[in-house]
Amino acid sequence: MIYLVRQGETDWNLFGRCNGSTETFLNQTGIKQAEAQAESLKDIMFDACFCSPMIRTRQTCELIYKGEISFDGRLTEMLCGEFEGMEENTEMWKEFFRAAATGSRGVEKLNDFMARCFEFCDFVCKSYAGRNVLIVTHAANIRAIVYCFLGKPENYDFTKTPIKSGELITFEN
Repeated sequence: MIYLVRQGETDWNLFGRCNGSTETFLNQTGIKQAEAQAESLKDIMFDACFCSPMIRTRQTCELIYKGEISFDGRLTEMLCGEFEGMEENTEMWKEFFRAAATGSRGVEKLNDFMARCFEFCDFVCKSYAGRNVLIVTHAANIRAIVYCFLGKPENYDFTKTPIKSGELITFEN
């Protein structure tokens, strides 16, 4: 089983700011979210744990899991360039996805981002089939990983994350 956790809340999440690769820390709510996940997962024996190397995911993961953690750059949040720190709204997302299509304005090209997330999923599925794997990552990565495991649903909206900060979703592997 794959246990996919979105990092706990940061102030930028709380105030609707585009985070990207800017290093931010969990706020008190984020810490409580991670502690709640630790409690909900305490009876699961994980065969492997993977985490984005970014601070907010490291904090979340280290509160949830006390074993060996593999920090994997493929789980790093999408580079959002000049959009990092901006208030998330419809117009911002339109401009962001225009930039992501070409990799302009300092934004990671969306196809490259999706490819690295899918490469990570392929690695986990091949290397850990039938085993319990904990993955702690970011909103955009969660979107890509859900898309990888469940396929692209009709009317898929990449601006909406299927789980909130600190939440968990599971997949059979």
